[in-house]
Amino acid sequence: MFIVGVAALGCAIYASNKLWAQSPSPTPSAAPQPKTKIGLVNLSRVVKEYNKFKTFQEELKNTVAPFQAKDTALKTEGDKLAKEAQNPQTPNARRDEINRKLKDIQRQLEDNKTEAEKIIVKKQEEQLVILYRDIRVVVDRYAAAHGFELIFHYNDATTPDEYWSPQNIARKMQAGALMPMHIANGLEISSNIISTLNAQTPASAGATGAGTSNGTAAPRR
Repeated sequence: MFIVGVAALGCAIYASNKLWAQSPSPTPSAAPQPKTKIGLVNLSRVVKEYNKFKTFQEELKNTVAPFQAKDTALKTEGDKLAKEAQNPQTPNARRDEINRKLKDIQRQLEDNKTEAEKIIVKKQEEQLVILYRDIRVVVDRYAAAHGFELIFHYNDATTPDEYWSPQNIARKMQAGALMPMHIANGLEISSNIISTLNAQTPASAGATGAGTSNGTAAPRR
C-alpha cells in the first residue's frame, strides 16, 4: 500500500508539472501610454479682444488728449507769428520779438512731447503687466479645469487680410520661435480664454468696439 501510494503521488506531481508547462504564461499588462494635452493661445488676439484692453485704450486716449490740445495750440500760435514775421510791413523790432517767441514755442513743443511720452510709456508698461497677469491667471485656471498639461502662447493676425499680408508672412519667415502652421481641433483655446476674461470684466460703454477684429478668424494653418 505504501508503494502504491508513492506511485500515485508521483503520477500526480508529473501530471501537475505537465499541465503547468502546457498552460500559457500570463502576459504582462501593457504600461499605460502617457498622454499630454496641449493647448495654444493667440496672445495678440486675446489681448485685443479683452474688454480691459479696450478700457485701457480709452484711458490712454484721455491721457494723451491734454498734450495733443497743448501741441495744437502752440503750433497754431507759431504759425500765426510766422506769418506776421513774413509780412513786409512788420517792423524789424517786432520780427526780433517774434523770433524769440518762436524759439520759446519750439522749446515748449519739445518739452510737451517729452512729458507726454514719459507719462504714456509708464502707463502702457503698467497696463501691459496687468493684462498679461490677468491672462496668465485665467490660462492657469483653464488648464487645471480642462486637463491641459501644457499651453503655449503665440502671436498672430486675427483676420484673413492681416494673416496673408506681406508683413505678417515676412514676420513668420523670420520668427525665431515655433509658429504653428496647423492647429488640430481642441488645441486652440483663445476663444475660451477671451470668454472667461470678459465674463469677469464686462465691457465699458465708452470702450465698446475699440481694438476688436472684424470677427473673421484667420484661416486654419
